[in-house]
Amino acid sequence: MNPRPFAATFAAAAVAALAVTSLSSPAQAAEDVYTPPATISASPGTILKQAPGTYALDALGGKADATVTKVQYVSTGAKGNKTAVTGTVIVPKAAWTKGGERPIISLSPGTQGLNDRCAPSKLVATAQLYDGNWLKQFYDAGYAVAMTDYEGLGTPGTHPYANNVALGQNALDVVRAAQNLGYSKTAPVFLQGFSEGGGATAGALELAPTYAPELRIKGGHATAPTVDLGAIAKNIEHGPYQTFMLFAVKMLDVTYPELGIRDLTNAAGQKLLDGADTDYGCLPESLPSGWLDTKTLTKEGKTITSYLSRADIAARLGQLKLGSKKIDVPFKVTSSWADDVIPNATVKQAAKDWCAKGSKISYSTLFAPTHVASGYEGSGQAVGFFNDLIAGKGFSSNCGWIF
Repeated sequence: MNPRPFAATFAAAAVAALAVTSLSSPAQAAEDVYTPPATISASPGTILKQAPGTYALDALGGKADATVTKVQYVSTGAKGNKTAVTGTVIVPKAAWTKGGERPIISLSPGTQGLNDRCAPSKLVATAQLYDGNWLKQFYDAGYAVAMTDYEGLGTPGTHPYANNVALGQNALDVVRAAQNLGYSKTAPVFLQGFSEGGGATAGALELAPTYAPELRIKGGHATAPTVDLGAIAKNIEHGPYQTFMLFAVKMLDVTYPELGIRDLTNAAGQKLLDGADTDYGCLPESLPSGWLDTKTLTKEGKTITSYLSRADIAARLGQLKLGSKKIDVPFKVTSSWADDVIPNATVKQAAKDWCAKGSKISYSTLFAPTHVASGYEGSGQAVGFFNDLIAGKGFSSNCGWIF
């Protein structure tokens, strides 16, 4: 892979093979991609900046044989405002051999952290993105990938952690951005994500009919999606993943300032957000330090979930819960019975809720022993699922058999 922008034009045969044409504007300096303009008025998906990127296949310096472009694009933020979001578009140089145009996958990464250095477009350049297993399988199978960094990662502001609505919009708009780079607007689109990224994927699929009806979405796959933040908080409150609760508290504070979360204190007078304001770094380094902070905050009086159960806060969490809207494309959902972060029962219930709305859902329970392991098991299924849809194999919904 050479980190250079796409060629200005392609011959007709190349267009058919790569499903990509010219970029829409000159490349910028790489770090400048993360600096947004003072005001944004363009429509979602508009390219604000672009620069050559890097996709490292391993820590030894191996590079993908692909055209890689960092993008800064317009999306809709957690507060409904237009905001700048960054991401990466990766197009393999090898010819697509499965017929038709090369599909593009909107890959929504799992939790990386809240610091700007945790932006997936930065981590993928040094093979530190733990979603690299998913990305590598898509790359090996010949798919193009448009991967969002999400609002507030890389760019200024706070990342609205696990906000399925905001992140779903980011996941849809990165596909629009890839198309505005020159990628074919008639190529099939798929969406995939794990954990926080699974919530973003499911949120995007719920929103797509009204938010991005022009995208030719053919299917989606999510493993352990964050369908119910309240239930997740109860599940992880006394375990090693408590740091995620601080991320969620920060999201609620920034997204819904009227809740007054910034002023909440425990019995010892410590503010609930003291820990959430701390920079814990990127996963996995953020887990132990955040766990200690959470222990300090909760040892005197209330637990964090007791704050989240307050009626007005619980109502906001309920608005982010998934399963209330029909999904119009085949959607495969997986979750492990032994997931130690995302309660398996919540994912299964979301699948039932989608089915009740008339969605085409294929739900399956994995046997992976942990949350992380479920992601690796689910990623292999995603490639096969998308390959089957491309090949025209029939999709079997098991809505009548989810118990």
